[in-house]
Amino acid sequence: MTLKPISVLAASVVASTALANPFYTNTLDMTSFAQDILEERLSMAGPLFNGWEQTYKMGDPWLVAAGGINKAKHFDDEDGYKTKFAGGYAGYDHGIGDFRIGLAINAGGGKITGINIDELDVKTKWWGTNLYSTWKGKKVNVIANVGYLRTYDKSENELFNKTESRAITAGLKFETSFMVGPVSFVPYYGVRFTHLKGEGFDALDDQSGDISIHSKTAKLWQFPVGVNAGYEFTCGGGWKTRTFLDLGIVPTVGDRKVKNYTEFASSDSRIANTFLYKGQFGLETSKGQHAFGLNYRTAVANHGRFNQALTLNYQFMY
Repeated sequence: MTLKPISVLAASVVASTALANPFYTNTLDMTSFAQDILEERLSMAGPLFNGWEQTYKMGDPWLVAAGGINKAKHFDDEDGYKTKFAGGYAGYDHGIGDFRIGLAINAGGGKITGINIDELDVKTKWWGTNLYSTWKGKKVNVIANVGYLRTYDKSENELFNKTESRAITAGLKFETSFMVGPVSFVPYYGVRFTHLKGEGFDALDDQSGDISIHSKTAKLWQFPVGVNAGYEFTCGGGWKTRTFLDLGIVPTVGDRKVKNYTEFASSDSRIANTFLYKGQFGLETSKGQHAFGLNYRTAVANHGRFNQALTLNYQFMY
């Protein structure tokens, strides 16, 4: 057998390392999605508040079902990916004075396919947990959470066997509320930290056979800021309803690109955008001890980034 020059192998391997970035990006998307759901639940724009008055008394179990599609057409030059996912989120929280403390779990799965990367055909699944809390002051509502999420990715072809990624997260969100005529406004600002780490995988390269690909650990800081505007009314039967529009932007700093490396070569691949623009439209309704919500959300950014999802939630208040 004739060995190929290292320079030839390097060119092939650098192209292969682009396969690593969708796994980190998917893990980041799923953990950010879980944080969004927790923050929205405890927000002053949600059913737990009536202006500055807390409507809950003791404890609340809750459920959320979600599904969506995340896409980036050219995250690395012309290479991109598309992820279809569905998941469930459940938790319980308890009020203690001006504080509220809870625990949530989430799990789901989906499929990652390549855009201009024909070999990328991957089944993905994940599970995670979050500890969360809120505190209501005189002029501000503060929401905090810490969490862990683990994703499992397995190729549907002979590209590689499987890989895993892990995320440790922490976040704080600050919000207030005021009325302008019949419309309630909830401006907010937050900070999130995410630590991403992957297991690596063995990829099948056309020229050099199996190649072990690893990604450096990534640390990201995100600073979501925006405003939620809603109009409240009472439907027939006494259902208190709020329809809302939420617009925001998420600046991100830190390891937006991660270094992927093998024995022969290395390259950087993008896992996050500098700015992500988010929008959400929804309807929340409650009566007595029951509350329901239906929300559509989307996010866009450069490099052909477009995310969209639909969530349905329920909670029981007592």
